[in-house]
Amino acid sequence: MTAINRTATLAATPTTPPPVPTPAAPPAAVRRGGSRLEALAATGARQDRAATAVLAVVGVVGGAVVGLALQAVWPVGTSAADLAYAVSVLAATVGTYGVLILLVLIARLPVLERAIGQDRLVIAHRRIAPWATGLVGLHVLLVVAAYAGFTGTGFWAQLWSQLTTTPWILPAAAGLVAMVAAAVTSWRRLRGRLRHETWWTIHLYTYLGVALAFAHQVTVGGPFLGGWARALWVGLYVAVFGAIAWFRVAVPLWRSWRHDLRVVRVVRETPDVVSLWIRGRHLERLGIRAGQFLNWRFAHPGLRYEAHPYSVSGLPRPVPGTRDSVVRITVKALGDSSAAVAGLPPGTRAFVEGPYGAVTPERVSGRPGGRVVLVAGGVGIAQVRALAEEFAGHVPVDVIFRASTAADLALAAELEAMRAAGVRVHLLAGSRHLYPMTPDHLRALVGTLEHADVYACGPPSLHEAVTRSARALGARPDRIHVEEFTL
Repeated sequence: MTAINRTATLAATPTTPPPVPTPAAPPAAVRRGGSRLEALAATGARQDRAATAVLAVVGVVGGAVVGLALQAVWPVGTSAADLAYAVSVLAATVGTYGVLILLVLIARLPVLERAIGQDRLVIAHRRIAPWATGLVGLHVLLVVAAYAGFTGTGFWAQLWSQLTTTPWILPAAAGLVAMVAAAVTSWRRLRGRLRHETWWTIHLYTYLGVALAFAHQVTVGGPFLGGWARALWVGLYVAVFGAIAWFRVAVPLWRSWRHDLRVVRVVRETPDVVSLWIRGRHLERLGIRAGQFLNWRFAHPGLRYEAHPYSVSGLPRPVPGTRDSVVRITVKALGDSSAAVAGLPPGTRAFVEGPYGAVTPERVSGRPGGRVVLVAGGVGIAQVRALAEEFAGHVPVDVIFRASTAADLALAAELEAMRAAGVRVHLLAGSRHLYPMTPDHLRALVGTLEHADVYACGPPSLHEAVTRSARALGARPDRIHVEEFTL
């Protein structure tokens, strides 16, 4: 056992509110050592294969769509107008398919969320968005220039003519404005000056913008005017918007109504961290895994409109004598909304989306002789505490928890209690300069990491430092698991 600043163990006090069940070590029925880890790893492998299959379908369909676009413009004429028109059709097709991919990436598809993780999906969304929007904008410029060349009119005259005389072009232009607004407000310098609620609302209009652009794609020109090509394009739109409606609207509403989630207690863990105990019907059916989070709304002023991601620090457990369960989330006051959560009165209705997150036990390698190292910074302890409970008794586990002061070590008493299950707990009360996550310091705590799965939960700076150090200590890149909350 390595103990850094042993006084840190006094930083937190037991937080279990009777009659809510106390978080406990995994039941003896599931303590099967390697077989348990192998089962988790097998589940993770199935999730990876399913996600790969979905991405392969996206690629095959994309190839078919590009092929249809090439067929529609071939052979290309020799004039500048002909060339501009051909390129405009290709730009529109690839750009619009890219926009549909953007929507799929944030549609909360479970098959992608479980294997890839919401943070990586959002990163891919951000990287593709400028290219997709840019291609659609290029299409507008080139198609207007092409028709100006065909008719012998000026560019601006032709643009006005298209907007005022061609069916469905004006709604398509409005859709482009909505997409450009979303792209511009996502620019890092500008987004930092906007309230998150404003940015989020602008992005909601992107769905309307994409829908407004649809009609002219199947009525005005291009490769999707009829036959099976049109059926394919219509089917893509139906599938994408159907997935969004189902997974982002219908499922969250159904689950929130079905489980009747309500806050039963708010517990102050540290000066700026609270835990919420939330009770509902059969919460185990939500399928929450250790390390995951849900997006939460509360029927309380200022907390209804926008969902915020909060991690689960205690998995659902039944309330004896009832059909209810309780789940615990742990929240740090990082903004107005998270600070307001601390004031929620008992009985407040909660609404959820999720669970989300790919940093789960299923990411473990499952190889004989392996072990798990869990590193937490700040409120990342919520995920780590749940993961430690899941792994305890099945594999050697080290938990490293760093916070600024001993008073900031939330849930420390619960971590200490896990020592009985063989968990090695390292509590670090001090700054990142005092306890840096360098290779030397990490080695002093947990040794080399050739056979370890390393989970890091906390701010991006912690993820970067732990990733660099773990690789320096021999950890394989595919056995280093990090995830950031990204909306």
